[in-house]
Amino acid sequence: MSDQIHSAEQMVRNFKDQPFLVDRLKTDPNPLTVLEEAAKTAIQQTAPWTGDRILYRVAVIVLGSLCLIAALGSIFLVSIGKTTPEVLVALGSAAVGALVGLFAPTPTGK
Repeated sequence: MSDQIHSAEQMVRNFKDQPFLVDRLKTDPNPLTVLEEAAKTAIQQTAPWTGDRILYRVAVIVLGSLCLIAALGSIFLVSIGKTTPEVLVALGSAAVGALVGLFAPTPTGK
């Protein structure tokens, strides 16, 4: 559903940015074909990764693995009496932040 909303918004933007489409819509004997062409163009202009479940799954798996490796590595290093390197803490924190960013809802603005 959200892909359709973004495509519709892109279609409206196309009509605003390209006045010849509006003229063509007014003069064409079959305005439905103009709308269909504009809709296809709007769908093609949306981001190619939108709705790509495999990409999100890979990102979640990689970031989740990085979180676990950082946490377990820190625990292991502390258990043997060594200090945790700052880079390990930074990587773990960045991975957790990225996961939160993936799961946070996207804001919809006008």
